[in-house]
Amino acid sequence: MPYYNYNNKRVHYIDEGQGKAIVLLAGNTASSAVYKGEIEYFSNEFRVICPDYIGYGKSDRVEKFSYDFWWVNAMMTCELMKSLGIEEWIAVGSSGGGFIAINMSIIEPQMTKGVIADSISDEYVSSDLADRLYNERKEKSKQQCMFWEYAQGKDWEHIVELDTKMIYEASKKEESIFKGKLEDVKCPVLIIGSLVDEAIQNIEKAASNIASKILTSKVILYPKGNHPFMWSCPDIFRKESSNFINEIKL
Repeated sequence: MPYYNYNNKRVHYIDEGQGKAIVLLAGNTASSAVYKGEIEYFSNEFRVICPDYIGYGKSDRVEKFSYDFWWVNAMMTCELMKSLGIEEWIAVGSSGGGFIAINMSIIEPQMTKGVIADSISDEYVSSDLADRLYNERKEKSKQQCMFWEYAQGKDWEHIVELDTKMIYEASKKEESIFKGKLEDVKCPVLIIGSLVDEAIQNIEKAASNIASKILTSKVILYPKGNHPFMWSCPDIFRKESSNFINEIKL
């Protein structure tokens, strides 16, 4: 079971396959454990690295998550990739992982050759989103509990609580998830999702706001599916992603 030491914390990751390097980035409250289907699929053609964020999954725990969680873990993942001797990669992220994928292209623009951002909201965490997540997680279903335990382990309740507090704090900061640097993204970016995503209100507006600042981006929103699109419409997502990745020369 491979680990990477980052800021005195052990970060667990999965590394499978050969070929172009793909870093697969989980959504908030998820981990590499629940992306086995995507890892298996993409590792048939590419090298796939899927980390557990600091405090998530099999990685070492922390007392709290920083409000700029998506930037902190983008920095960590860039360092992980470099530690593996990988000089060029394509970042593929779902939901909160999509934020991290875009941030990787800002932090390491020469190394991040492409980004796929699935099912992402706008660049500012709204108070409405924070409140909605709080209420949804408070009224958690049995299925959600099973998912979180599988993703995080026996202490999943504490991790979900920390994540919820982090999102609430981020909404109060009213700062761009991307540090206001979306215009710095120069690599090809695919923003993909579902028009009927139940977790993201006005996904068309959110996607267009982000795409308007990234001149190298394109947006594909399907009239079916839910959150995240990667899981609700896996065949479509995999086809669109593979086509996008294969167009990028590394």
